[in-house]
Amino acid sequence: MSKPVETSRAQTTRRRGDRLVGTSRAIQRALEQISIAARGRFAVWIHAEDGIDKELIARLIHNASEWASGGFFALDASIVPESLLGRELFGSSAGGIPALPAAYEGAFERVQSGTALLERTETVPKDLQHALAAALERGYFERIGGSERIPLQGRIVAASASSLDALTSEGRLSPELSERLRLLEIRIPPLRERKEDILPIAAHFLANMRVELEHELGKPCEVRRFTREALDRLHTHTWPGNERELREQVRAALQLARGEELGPEDLLLSWESSDEVPSFREAKRAFEREYVTRVLRICHGNISRAARIATKDRKDFYDVMRRNSINPADFRS
Repeated sequence: MSKPVETSRAQTTRRRGDRLVGTSRAIQRALEQISIAARGRFAVWIHAEDGIDKELIARLIHNASEWASGGFFALDASIVPESLLGRELFGSSAGGIPALPAAYEGAFERVQSGTALLERTETVPKDLQHALAAALERGYFERIGGSERIPLQGRIVAASASSLDALTSEGRLSPELSERLRLLEIRIPPLRERKEDILPIAAHFLANMRVELEHELGKPCEVRRFTREALDRLHTHTWPGNERELREQVRAALQLARGEELGPEDLLLSWESSDEVPSFREAKRAFEREYVTRVLRICHGNISRAARIATKDRKDFYDVMRRNSINPADFRS
């Protein structure tokens, strides 16, 4: 039997830090809805902008349910070729797809008594939307090219950056599928609408990433907190990329920081007005040079180790050093 394509993930283990962080009413309501969803097996719709971890919401529902021991499968419909998406969801029987003759278990079959998350559901072709709506209505589905009725025993969680009403009115989601997904819609507003959540989330990321960096470097991480000025800038920033942008900002700052505190200069949030903001090219070059310098200092000039921390290929890391006239020998003790 062939293996799942790389765009899918089937897992049963919990991820470290799997919890929804925040004090806003929106987060408290989401936690209540997650609890409600966990008590049943009905389909759930998650409405949250890009940059908000919709997989986290689906995992929380899965882990809190009676079926937490079942499989968890996440798939982004927008990055799977249309010719393979039906197979990836419903599977295919032997000979059902001439170009891929082997039998294949799709997501809905692999997560029996588990959870399947389908992100960017509106990008699913209409024929597959109809097939999914029929499966949710009947409680069973058939593999492509097959006739056996396979019970749909897993939970379907669908997600998008838009609401069900908006997608349906725009014709991007079929009314039949929209109706099957409408029982519970969990909306997570963007960070700009719940600023009280920014600092708790930043502190959560800092704590988790300190542990990751200590594991990577094999020694304690000195950074313990944000400066007051950094907290102010974190709170006032609009975060168009939501939690993902905040997470990556904290990650980069933590790797570059010196001392026990992260300041706004580490977070690249230290500009007071537009007059002080450098051009994108200047800011990128300054960040690049400062980043490489600090990583090499941490690694005492060990290029291989520095490249691993930066998650870059060794050759690419060399190119960055050369472009910025940085000599690794200057950091070796």
